[in-house]
This record gives sequence, C-alpha cells and structure tokens, in this order.
Amino acid sequence: MAACVESAILFVLCAIAYDRENLVPAAIAASLVLLALYCFALVLEGEKTAAALAMAAAGLCMWFPRICVFIPLYCYVLFLRQRYKASLFFLLPVFRCLFLSYITGASSGRFSTSEWFYIGFLLAVSWYMACQNRERAELLKRLHEVRDAGVEKERLLRQSNARLIQNQNDQIYIATLQERNRIAREIHDNVGHMLSRALLLSGALLTVCKEESLLLHIRTLKDTLDEAMQAIRSSVHDLHDESVDLASSLRQLTEEFTFCPVRLQCDVGKQVPKEVKYCFLSITKEALHNVVRHSNATKVEVTVREHPGLYQLIVEDNGSLFSEGSDGIGISNMRERVAALKGRIHITRDSGFRIFISIPGTQRDR
Repeated sequence: MAACVESAILFVLCAIAYDRENLVPAAIAASLVLLALYCFALVLEGEKTAAALAMAAAGLCMWFPRICVFIPLYCYVLFLRQRYKASLFFLLPVFRCLFLSYITGASSGRFSTSEWFYIGFLLAVSWYMACQNRERAELLKRLHEVRDAGVEKERLLRQSNARLIQNQNDQIYIATLQERNRIAREIHDNVGHMLSRALLLSGALLTVCKEESLLLHIRTLKDTLDEAMQAIRSSVHDLHDESVDLASSLRQLTEEFTFCPVRLQCDVGKQVPKEVKYCFLSITKEALHNVVRHSNATKVEVTVREHPGLYQLIVEDNGSLFSEGSDGIGISNMRERVAALKGRIHITRDSGFRIFISIPGTQRDR
C-alpha cells in the first residue's frame, strides 16, 4: 500500500515537468505504455524480468525523449527491489537527450537545464522513498517475527504449565493410591492378624469351656469377631482395588518385558472400573507371555482406549509363528474373562497376531 501511495506522488511530480504544450497521440500512448511497464515491474518478481522490462522502458524513452520525465517514477520500483543494474539502461536515453539538447537546444522539444535538475531531484526523491519503504518493510517483518515468537513462547509456556499441572495431579493421584495401598497393607498386617488371633482364642475358649452360661457369650463374641474380620477383609480388598492404576500397571508390565520392544498407548481416565482393570491387566500379561512362548515377534504394540460407551484393549505383534489349530488355555481364559463382562474379543492372525477386545462402559456402575 505504501508503494502505491509513493508511486502516485512520484507520478504527479513527474507529470509537472511533462511538456503539455506539445501533446501528440503518439507521446500519450508511449506514456501509457511506460506506465503499464511500471505496473508490471511493480508486480512481477525476478532479476531477468526486471531487466527485460527496464530495457523495454529505456527503449521507449529513446524513441520518445519527452517521456524521460517519468524515468524517476520507473526507477523507484527498481530502487525498491534493489535492481540497480537494471536502472543503468536509462542512461542511454538520458545521454541521448543530453546530446540532442546540447546540439539543438530545448526549443526543439528537448529538456532545459532546470528540467534536468528537476529530474535529478526526483531521482534522488525516488531513491530516498524506496530506501524508506524497504526499512519500513524490514521493521514490519521484524515486528511480525517478534510477535510470532512471543505468541509461540506464550503457547509453549501454557503447554509447559499444563504439563506441570498434569504431572502434579498425577503425582498426587499416585501418592493417594500408594497411601491407600499402605493403609490396606497396615490393616491387613496388624488389625487382620489381631482379629485372627482373637478368633482363634474364642474358638479355643469354646472348646475348653464347660460352663453353659458362658458358652452363649463366647459364641456371640466369636460371631462378632468373625463379622468384623469379614468387614476388614472387604475394606482391605476395596482399598487395594482402588489403589491399582491401570496406566501405571500397564507401563510397569511393558517396562519389565524384555523379549522385544513394546510400544504402549494408554488413553484412559483414572476412574476405570476394577473389573475392567483386572481384566485388561490379566489379558495383557497372558498376551505378553504368549509372545515369549509362541512367537518370533520383533515388536509388540499395546493400546488401551476409553470411549464414552466402551473400553478397548488391542495387543498385536508382527510374529509369524503361531498355532493354526484350536486356542490354548490362555486364549480360552481371555474369552471367559471378556464374556463375564459382556464384552467382545476378536483374534486375527493376518500379518502377525492381534487381539482386539471391547468391553461396555456400563461396568462403571457396578
């Protein structure tokens, strides 16, 4: 936009020096062609294109000397694009006009000395405008680069903050699971053992006690201890089940697998039903065990995804050694586990061994 405004200003300044008293159709047509060449030079890129257009414009000025007043206008685009070599073509019509002016004088339609000074002044103005335009364009480019760099750094900073928050939440979640597991272990090791000893003592008292009046109270005490033991066991199992994180457990399984590289993709939430967790863990263990025993695979991929209505587990390898007959005990156990959760299992042996399992998400409400 700035180049167009400056071009319009230069055109007006050049038109002031145009000889309007000796206007002929040929000179007007030559001026319009020169302006067309200028527009092409302003739009088109390339060193050769600029040289060809400048040569054509210089030839036009050679043929119609009066349109040399527009040389500063045309040189503006050459200065703007830093095509200084191409601007040398205009020395030919300038020297020709100077030579003719020296011989015949300005009265024959040539330029006077003041007009040449004016044209030289316009050349200096066009060069200054082109330099300022380039500097503005460079500053604008740097501004955009700085702005883009700032936006990119801000985006990276937001991502880093999000990752830090996510890592912090994951660490808190893992610490919570570990604390639940520790509490369950403490209850099992301490309270469970004491209740077990109390049950044994109450059973021994029932055996050795001979007084009928005390037997009823001892039986009541034993039944109460037995109910407490069952409640403790149920609480310990619930705490232990809640302390199992599916993603961490799968990651530990794949890290401990050394037969071949394993690529794990786990995209599940933290509130996965315990039935689904234990099903996926057991099937993954069995699938990796089968890779070691029955496959010559060089890589294994384990993918776990949680969808709005179901959970998916995919275990696949690139092995070529597997049995074409009936499924073994491991595959049968997989089918039974999936069927117990009303899920589906699909096994293929094309280009490797692949186990695809989907389980409905209704297990969440159990």
